[in-house]
Amino acid sequence: MATGGASSARTLRVVTILLAASALLSRLMGYGRDLLLNSLYGATELTDIYRASFTVPDMLNYLLAGGALTVSLLPQMSRVYARLDAAQPAGSPPVTRHPDVDRVFSKIASTLLVAVTIGVIIGEIFTETLVGKIVTGFSAEEIKETARLTRIVLPAQIAFIFGGLVQATLLSRQRFGALALTPLLYNGGIIVGGAIGAYFDAIEGFSWGALIGAVVGALIVPVVVARDQVRFRPQLPSLNKEVRTFLWTAAPLMIGVSLTTVDEWLGVHFGSHLAEGSISWLNSARRLMLVPIGLIGTAAGQATGAYVARLHAEGQRDELAKLLGTSLAAVAALSLVVSAFMMAVPTPIVGLLFEHGRFGPDDTLQTAAALVPLSAGIAAWSAQAVLARALYGVGDTWRPMFATSAVTLAIFPIYSWSARFGIVGLAAAGSLGMLLQVLTLAWLARRRLGLDVRAIGVGVLRAIPVAALAALAAWGVESALVGELHGLGSSLTYGVRLVSSGLAWLLVVAVMGTWLGLPGLQTVKGRLLRRFM
Repeated sequence: MATGGASSARTLRVVTILLAASALLSRLMGYGRDLLLNSLYGATELTDIYRASFTVPDMLNYLLAGGALTVSLLPQMSRVYARLDAAQPAGSPPVTRHPDVDRVFSKIASTLLVAVTIGVIIGEIFTETLVGKIVTGFSAEEIKETARLTRIVLPAQIAFIFGGLVQATLLSRQRFGALALTPLLYNGGIIVGGAIGAYFDAIEGFSWGALIGAVVGALIVPVVVARDQVRFRPQLPSLNKEVRTFLWTAAPLMIGVSLTTVDEWLGVHFGSHLAEGSISWLNSARRLMLVPIGLIGTAAGQATGAYVARLHAEGQRDELAKLLGTSLAAVAALSLVVSAFMMAVPTPIVGLLFEHGRFGPDDTLQTAAALVPLSAGIAAWSAQAVLARALYGVGDTWRPMFATSAVTLAIFPIYSWSARFGIVGLAAAGSLGMLLQVLTLAWLARRRLGLDVRAIGVGVLRAIPVAALAALAAWGVESALVGELHGLGSSLTYGVRLVSSGLAWLLVVAVMGTWLGLPGLQTVKGRLLRRFM
């Protein structure tokens, strides 16, 4: 019979794969969304405006901890369920619906709904002023157009806020289906809206699609899935014990700053002073960087955070530390070998995926240049996703807030200085800042959760030679093909270069990784063999 630790680790791997599959589909749809936008409008003033229009809504979401509401409420809901389960007779199934769950959820959700509604109203009224403070390099007409698109997507934050709270009740019972569907429906809405808008040559179709996708994916789906688990009963806002407990956990995420979000805002702010298309080039490179982060880091972080919260609520500290260390070692190692490949052959990646329609060869070169320093930070971005969610999962948000805020404030002057080197400088500043942030979070996790950093260090040391040799092989093959392919279309040329270099990289990773015992590699290979053989 499997032990509890082995069972938890096995279940965690299954959930991680589910969320990784969702992340992969979401990133593919995100690529389709960006491909449609770039093909229709290129990297131009108009696409810079569209991308900048999401900054104010994102700031409101961040101010209300919208992006982290799930992990903020998760430890509280886990404690409620742990108490209810403990009171059940031996052999009884886990609690589903219960008045205590409805009461805690309804009080917190009602208070947050009032807050986000007020925030949306204020944002709608003062949109142009707020936008002007962010994109200081835009002209008056560009600011006006950015504000118009911002007003369309701003109400989506109501769906994200309430939906995030519902997701917490689902995750506290290890129910991940709605979480997996949300990004797919959101991206699907943007694609459909953009396609309809293209018929009228109106870029705001993407904005309306984002609003509808948020309502359906972030709100309706979680509510429907959770209908047998929690019932929302609207109440007057209050500061009762449940709300105060939640605010104590969420407050650091509201008042603190983290590079996970601020990095994109700084890119928009400083990018507005650079050449036309800079925001779009940097954003396109970022989208590509986020693909492996979503597949490796975010998926593992979501799954690990939920199980860490449960193990912490049950007092299983040793199993928690072991689970976190194993997950983090695999995430760091796999991220390093992927980031090395993206740094070695950025041009065919960007060219194959984005060089279509009005997105031309120069746009490819500019985006590829930014992708190199961005890719250097993939391992740090992935690791911080696991560490942050683990710390939040045990209700520790204040110390991570102080740590990430200190790093962000310290790195800000470097962003300002690096902007003189264009989008490449901004991308490098972001990767440097994230490295500092993840080292700080690892130190906190070691003190708070007993994280064994030596085990992670061993995993990283095994990954470095694998990543270096695999990247060298990929670069050598791609370089040899650059001047040899004549008479082929640009997409086919990029495709041949990417596939050839990718096969060389994969061969080295498989052989060297197996020989050196690369963390996470055996799990990936086993899943692939079971799926395709």
